[in-house]
Amino acid sequence: MLSLPNLITLLRVFLIPAFIMACFYSNFKLAFLLFVVAALSDALDGFLARKLNQITTVGVILDPLADKALIDSGFFLLSYVDGLIPTWLTVIVLSRDVLLLFGGWLLSAFGKLDRIKPDRLGKLTAFLQFFTLFAVLLNLNFNLLPEYSLRVLFYLTALFTVASAVNYTVKGIRELQSG
Repeated sequence: MLSLPNLITLLRVFLIPAFIMACFYSNFKLAFLLFVVAALSDALDGFLARKLNQITTVGVILDPLADKALIDSGFFLLSYVDGLIPTWLTVIVLSRDVLLLFGGWLLSAFGKLDRIKPDRLGKLTAFLQFFTLFAVLLNLNFNLLPEYSLRVLFYLTALFTVASAVNYTVKGIRELQSG
């Protein structure tokens, strides 16, 4: 059954290639618009899934994958295009996601994937990553933020991303060691 929240998530998935192309060709006004629509759709699909009691297995899997595809492509491209995001931060963000994918695969192989759920630190990290992309795109288009505020945001995002990676790694190891 295809639910409204899942349709909204699919819309976000289809926006990602357009967002990638807009970033790649330095059309940052379009990239900003697509990113805002995608980010709002992320909030809306989660709200509707809970409100309408339409949480599905497809949604539980597709929603975070769509989020990661948007965040990771945004970080990669905004680092690649004119170094708008520091490469070191992009490496941290992408490395955490590779670690989470590997850990998820490993837990799945042992039948324990369902025991690890997103926690507050993971959700805050995702929010900071979204906000970092939003701030960079906003600044590109409207030049509203002083350079130091972006730098502070980069370091804060890095700190939370590393903390989240360590947190999920510890949880995963504990889960693998449990009987």
